[in-house]
Amino acid sequence: MDPIVLRAEYDKRLPTYIRTSKNLREAIELLITGAEIPVLTVLTRVKTFESLQEKIDRKNYDNPFSQAPDFVGIRVILYFPKDVAAARELLTKEFDVIESADKSELLKANEFGYRSHHLLLRTPKSWAKTPNYRGLEGITVEVQLRTILMHAWAEIEHKLQYKSNVQVPAVLKRKLFLLSAKVEEADDQFQSLVEDVEAYRKEIALKASKEGKFDTSLELNLDTLKELLAFFYPTSEVHDVMTQQLFDEIVDHKISLAELVDHAKTFKRYEDRLNDMVSPLTSAAQLSYALDVLAPQYSTPDQNTDGRNKIINTLAEIVRKKA
Repeated sequence: MDPIVLRAEYDKRLPTYIRTSKNLREAIELLITGAEIPVLTVLTRVKTFESLQEKIDRKNYDNPFSQAPDFVGIRVILYFPKDVAAARELLTKEFDVIESADKSELLKANEFGYRSHHLLLRTPKSWAKTPNYRGLEGITVEVQLRTILMHAWAEIEHKLQYKSNVQVPAVLKRKLFLLSAKVEEADDQFQSLVEDVEAYRKEIALKASKEGKFDTSLELNLDTLKELLAFFYPTSEVHDVMTQQLFDEIVDHKISLAELVDHAKTFKRYEDRLNDMVSPLTSAAQLSYALDVLAPQYSTPDQNTDGRNKIINTLAEIVRKKA
C-alpha cells in the first residue's frame, strides 16, 4: 500500500480505534471487578503508525487493516494464575472470541519467555445497540491476561531485548533460564499460599458455625480476626484497611483473642443502640466500638472525635446501669 494512502487510512480509522480502546477497557474492568476477580490494573494502547509500518514490513501485509489483529491492545494485570483463568473464562463468555492462546504452552522446557494468556476478541453485535459500542463490533482487540509476576518478567525481558534463545549470549543462557523458572515457580507458590490461607480461614469458619461459638484457643492473627468479625457481624460490610488498622490497635493494646470474643459477645445486647446512633458500620467499626466501651486499656478519648466520645460515653452509661 502506498505510504501516503496508508497514512490517510490510518488517520481516518484512529478515532474509532481510540474509542474502542477506551470503551472496551471500561467494559472489561467493570466485568472483572463485578465478578469479584482481583485486578491490579487494566492498561490500553493503540498501535502507532510507526509500529504499523514496521509490522507491514515484517509480515509482508498487503491489506494491513484486515490482516493486523492488534490495532487495539488491552492488558489486564491480575494477581494470581487462578485469577487469569477466571478472567479468561469470563471474557470468553461475554465477547466473541476469535482466538485464545496460552503463550507459556509454546515454550519448551529449556526456553525462557514471557507468559500470558492472549485473546483476540470482538464486541458482540448485541452491544452495538447501545451508543457506546455502535460501530465497534467489527474491530478485533488483543487482550493480554497476566499475573503481576508475568508482567514483571515481560517488562524485564523487553528491557533486555532478547526475543529468542538464539539472541542470548551462551554464557548468559543458563542464568536467564533459571530466572525464568524461578518467576514461574513464584507464581505457582503465591497461588498455593492463597489457597492455604483460604483453607485456613474456611476451617475456622466451619468450626465456629458447627459449634456455635468462636474458638478462643486459636492464634491471634489477621485471618482469625477476619473470621471473628465474620462470625459476630455477618451482615456488616467488610473493610480490609479498617480491619488491618484494628488488628494493629489490638496488638498494641495487648488484647487477647479470648478477650475479643468476650467483648464481642457481651456487646451484642447493645448493638441495636449503637446502630441507632451511628449506622451503617463496618464489622471492624462494630468491634472497635465494643472495645472502646468495654476495654478501658483500648479506649483513647483524646484521639477520638467529640461525636465518637459522646456515643461511647452514652453506651458506657447504659452498660453500667445494666451491670
